[in-house]
Amino acid sequence: MGLWEEWRASRARRQRAERYLSVLLREPDAADVQWLKGLAGDDARANRELAFSRRAIGLIVAERDALDDRTAAEVAHLLAPVVAGETRRNADHGREWADRWRAYTAALAVRGSTESPAARIARVMLHGAGVTEPSAEILGRGTQFVVETRTALNESLRAAFGVASLPEDVRPSTLGS
Repeated sequence: MGLWEEWRASRARRQRAERYLSVLLREPDAADVQWLKGLAGDDARANRELAFSRRAIGLIVAERDALDDRTAAEVAHLLAPVVAGETRRNADHGREWADRWRAYTAALAVRGSTESPAARIARVMLHGAGVTEPSAEILGRGTQFVVETRTALNESLRAAFGVASLPEDVRPSTLGS
């Protein structure tokens, strides 16, 4: 591939990542904010934690479900100036995001748990909102948020980057050989 083609491919990847990021950065749904505000007692805290959760889920989706290994890096690269801008306005915000991101990735990395990854991610979100010991009902609602968010972001990722497809005469199991 020549230099010109490489540049065009890189530009196209960036544009697709920008489309995905625009969906990733959407404001949380009002019903979700109201629900979490009822638990957190604070509108700003509920909004912030839902935004952090959506970012974390979006980065995880880009890392795990993208067709190209460069997708997650591109999305993270585009998210960095957003976080930097927020940090300039409020230094605590940047530290909070870094702490929350570490908590989300740690929850996802847990092995041997009987709890689903979505429930573990919901626990992190709820803990960030101040709910340290959620009831089964609250955890269920949080898990529902995580699953719905992951599904929507996965659809957005596919819309921006496309879906994998194989010729009809190739079985997926033969690709690993």
